Amino acid sequence: MSERFVIVLQSVPDPVTQERLEDMGFFRDPVDRVWSRFCSKSEVEVVGTWLKNHRLEHRVARAQGRGMRKKYPCLTDLLLRSDGGSPTSCALCGMTGVFCRKWVEGDDTDSIDYPAQLSFYMCGQCVQSRMSPHPRLYVPAEDAL
Repeated sequence: MSERFVIVLQSVPDPVTQERLEDMGFFRDPVDRVWSRFCSKSEVEVVGTWLKNHRLEHRVARAQGRGMRKKYPCLTDLLLRSDGGSPTSCALCGMTGVFCRKWVEGDDTDSIDYPAQLSFYMCGQCVQSRMSPHPRLYVPAEDAL
């Protein structure tokens, strides 16, 4: 497992910059109530330079929670199907006969590179209504290879 870092904004972005930050992977952390982004060591300097050029104060620290899933709620705790579902059966809502995509649940540092990673199938309806507003990172399984 590679080391992960967190970049935390210490200044409040204007609405236009906020949209750019979201496009870059920043999110409003519901627990700590700050804008933050998890990244690898190679990304820290590039993102830090961008923030500095846009006059956004920030700090960088080692991310806590590598391989853990405790800080944010997990959709895997809400599965109706304990077997993880299938390509035609959603594990989250239990609906059958629909196209489902396999998703990998990220850890507390938004990484999917951890031992015994959890994955399950989810239908498009659950992706839009339950995963999109969720604070934890989920990555399509085919992107995780």
